[in-house]
Amino acid sequence: MERYNLPSGGIEAVINEEQAKTKETIAVTASPNTPSERQHRLPKAQKIRPFRYLAIRSVALVGIFAIVGNIPVHSKIMEQQDDAEYLTLDELQEDNQAHLIASSGHTNTQELTLPVANAIKTYAGHGIEPLPSARDGQWEFHEITRGETLADILEPLKVKTTAEELMADQAIKDELTRLKTGKKILVQINGEKIEQLIYATGKRKAYIISAQNDKYTGKWDNELFEEQHNRIAFTIRNPYHYDASKAGLPKSISRELVKIFKNQVNFRSIQIGDQVSTIFEDYHYQSERIYTGKVLAAEFNHRDNIYQKVRFVQDKNRTMYLEPDGDLALKEVAFARYPLKGGRLSSGFGSRYHPVLRKRRMHSGIDLAAPRGTPIYATGAGRVKFVGRKGSYGKTIELSHGSGIVTRYGHMSKYKPKLGRGTKVKRGDVIGYVGSTGRSTGNHVHYEYRVHGKAVNPKTVKLPTKGVLTANEMKSFKRLAKNMSYQLIKLRETAGIDRNVRRQFGG
Repeated sequence: MERYNLPSGGIEAVINEEQAKTKETIAVTASPNTPSERQHRLPKAQKIRPFRYLAIRSVALVGIFAIVGNIPVHSKIMEQQDDAEYLTLDELQEDNQAHLIASSGHTNTQELTLPVANAIKTYAGHGIEPLPSARDGQWEFHEITRGETLADILEPLKVKTTAEELMADQAIKDELTRLKTGKKILVQINGEKIEQLIYATGKRKAYIISAQNDKYTGKWDNELFEEQHNRIAFTIRNPYHYDASKAGLPKSISRELVKIFKNQVNFRSIQIGDQVSTIFEDYHYQSERIYTGKVLAAEFNHRDNIYQKVRFVQDKNRTMYLEPDGDLALKEVAFARYPLKGGRLSSGFGSRYHPVLRKRRMHSGIDLAAPRGTPIYATGAGRVKFVGRKGSYGKTIELSHGSGIVTRYGHMSKYKPKLGRGTKVKRGDVIGYVGSTGRSTGNHVHYEYRVHGKAVNPKTVKLPTKGVLTANEMKSFKRLAKNMSYQLIKLRETAGIDRNVRRQFGG
């Protein structure tokens, strides 16, 4: 036996030698204030805290299950029919057992009734048939004029599909029977058959007709179609057409710009650093460009000279590109020089030897030889003053143009039908046909230009000019030109970065 004396306040322990082999006695001081007692305390890490232990491990397990998918993060609920029958968990288990019995050769089976989801409603009303692709075939464009019908629009397209086939459905017929003037029709043609037809009444609103299951269906839509005013600006560093294509300009617009600026820009001597800006119509369907329209406005900065042109539609037969601030561009010569397209000058103005009378006489006009029946055109706008035979002139028409100007056309073979005194004519209208009536030696037209009753030389007279636009048209053009000119100036600032700036101004 060995005795151990512990510090004051401690415990005295007596351990036999036999017990020392199998036991250990640890003395713990009762007082926490002495240094020797603090040396025998247990470390804090060895203290057991059950609540924290369980909480940490629970969170870890939940995270693991969420990652591997054993705990569903969300559920998707399908809308069911109100009259569908549902199975409880017990019924599903019974049904599963019945299925296992049937697979083992028993005939005791039970039919499982599952809920049916609502049918999917598509654009065309058919979940199986999608819309034809906008990329197939080619697209044709037409702007509707007053009184036009769908049959009138389809006739020049040379397609096998008829207007009656397109409007076989009463709903389509109701929409396309009365077409609105100024609206657009775009037709997709694939193999002489119409795949789709778009009747656009706004920038995004359109009635779309498409071939579905060997028939045509139609519906109004505000998402698939869009009419855009595209804006592109670029600086020329290479050949013009190369840089235009690189900037994203369609070939048709590139060629149109050449025509618009042919009198201001020499495209054979374009200089590096010249800048081009343009605004044009662009039509998109199913996120595809299907047709490129007309240039609305354009600017060409050529050798530090800036030229601007703005498109203005005067009527259905006349479209002009005018300078926004150019007075001369708003005037034009009021008369054509000659009443024929072609022909040969056979006798000039002034004193001449008369081929019939065989003596010198004053020739008060010019003679233009042409084959019999060649159309004769009014050289200026006016009213018919006289129509009929007039002595040696034969069949003659006289037009009064105002301001004392009268034009005379002689030796006609016949007049245009329904042309009488007081009839209003426009410059370029057909008024009659070349002949050899009256005192004549061959088919020709005798043309005179008279001012206050005096004949003057039609070849050299200074022809008057007139305003291209009426007062109301001038106001409309000025308002349009101001807006387009502002946008072109803004585009000019972006021309150096060669980027498409569509939609920058809300196009």
